[in-house]
Amino acid sequence: MYRQTWRVPARDCLRTAWLQNMPKIVVSAMGFGRASPDAVDRLKKIAQLDLNTANVRYQEADFLEKLADAEVLIAGTEKISNRVLFEAKNLKLIARVGVGLDNIDLNVAKAHEISIAYTPEAPTQAIPEFTLSLMLNLVKNLHCVDRKMHQGEWYRPMGKMLSSLKVGIVGAGKIGSSLIHLLARAFPGIALYFYDPYVDGDDLAAVKCGLPELFQNCDMISLHLPLNEKTKGLVDAELLKSMKAGSYLVNTSRGGIVDEAALAALLAERHLAGAALDVFETEPYDGPLSILENCLLTAHIGSLTQEVRGLMEQQVAEDVCRFLQGKPLLRPVPGFDYNKRETV
Repeated sequence: MYRQTWRVPARDCLRTAWLQNMPKIVVSAMGFGRASPDAVDRLKKIAQLDLNTANVRYQEADFLEKLADAEVLIAGTEKISNRVLFEAKNLKLIARVGVGLDNIDLNVAKAHEISIAYTPEAPTQAIPEFTLSLMLNLVKNLHCVDRKMHQGEWYRPMGKMLSSLKVGIVGAGKIGSSLIHLLARAFPGIALYFYDPYVDGDDLAAVKCGLPELFQNCDMISLHLPLNEKTKGLVDAELLKSMKAGSYLVNTSRGGIVDEAALAALLAERHLAGAALDVFETEPYDGPLSILENCLLTAHIGSLTQEVRGLMEQQVAEDVCRFLQGKPLLRPVPGFDYNKRETV
């Protein structure tokens, strides 16, 4: 006698057919939905959702496999090669959880009619706040004191007042200008300088100057640039050597902007008093900077706060839903970014 179980499979078949007719969204961004589970729930209502449950950094082979039949990709900082853009025939939208766009060739994406959305406003407060914490940590030697104390040593190095230093900001877009405003409010009278070829700075409490001048005269320099063909390797050995003896460098933008080997050499010989890096040319990082006591390293966490991550996930989900419903994106990458990458 046959067991009468045909009704359940029938319902399953209907559900399977319904799911198969839904668009597919691939999520390569690690941890997507942890800060905002509602974002995942919202997407599941309108699409098949392929989450990065293994929490690994996708490589080209992963993208080629998973994007074969996907219309949307929700991405983090992982590299999306031109081959992927070429072979993902159904892909129509890449939604970037974050600001930086150096992992995507925008013009190649445009040639393949792939739209790009991102979340430029979300980290505007978090990264300046994080950068300020790194600056204070460096001049007070907090990371060194903490390490020594955990090793049983009572260590009391002489620190400096951040307010007494000349601080230079390279890149005065959304994040760089927010940092300038934050520093001006926190330390009235602090000497602030900035370099940015695209910003006049009339509304900033900082003096505009050239890049060589900024590196030669400032005691603390903080980088806030996108990584592109103009900025890759911008802070090279020559520029780093021009910095004042005993000065500091902070980078919370992109790793490929700084010559890491040259920086390590100058830190090792104590020409530079210290550096703090949150970003690296290759991540995860395990290079020579990791053995230097006067180099503070963090694991690309500048915008990794509950509030910011949740907002970015919500904004990405909102734009993906709008795109699949045929509505205009709220946060498309602006047209000028396809021709020249402005500072963020």
